[in-house]
Amino acid sequence: MRFVCITDLHGRLAALERVLAHAGPADAVLLGGDLTTFGSPSDAQRIVEAARAHVPVVLAVAGNCDSVAIDRRLVELGVSLDGRAVVLGNVGLHGVSGIPPWKKGMHQLPEEALASVLAAGADQMGLAAWHVVLAHVPPRETQLDQTMFWKRAGSTALREFIDRRQPSLVVCGHIHEGRGIVRLGRSIVVNCGHGASGAYALAQIDEHVSVQLCSA
Repeated sequence: MRFVCITDLHGRLAALERVLAHAGPADAVLLGGDLTTFGSPSDAQRIVEAARAHVPVVLAVAGNCDSVAIDRRLVELGVSLDGRAVVLGNVGLHGVSGIPPWKKGMHQLPEEALASVLAAGADQMGLAAWHVVLAHVPPRETQLDQTMFWKRAGSTALREFIDRRQPSLVVCGHIHEGRGIVRLGRSIVVNCGHGASGAYALAQIDEHVSVQLCSA
């Protein structure tokens, strides 16, 4: 199963079109938050619909530059993974929107709330052979959550979930300069980077999980 993973589009429809044309055929598109830059639910919907025009299966969470209203629209569109699970073939996916408290005016939740959302989605996956988490925020204390000012901006709740549950793949973004791939135990974690600049990741899940960083 092939996934195109994109985060931090910040409303750039042209970048989305470029990425999807470059990526080629896929089974699903995973949109990992910051679909907009403090935009409206309609702005987020345009991103989702543009992705669906290329790949019918789109799954998404909201980022810190999105909003609760955008989270609600993602639910209405049938693409939300925030506290929800979807099983595609033998791959179970669930996710979490937002970030831990960071700066005023952002879509953020306490770490305890993020932990509850992650647990709720995981509990809905059933017996899927592969476990994928879609988050906007990276896990804490990896190269993926270090800002250009050497500060850590990841989630302890997500890090603890990964350490405990060892999902097969975690897709995240948020820290544009933290783009990369790391292993945490058996888990592969990818920060897809700044989608608005054409950065994305491709994930292939068959007998094993493989991930590569790409640019369009």
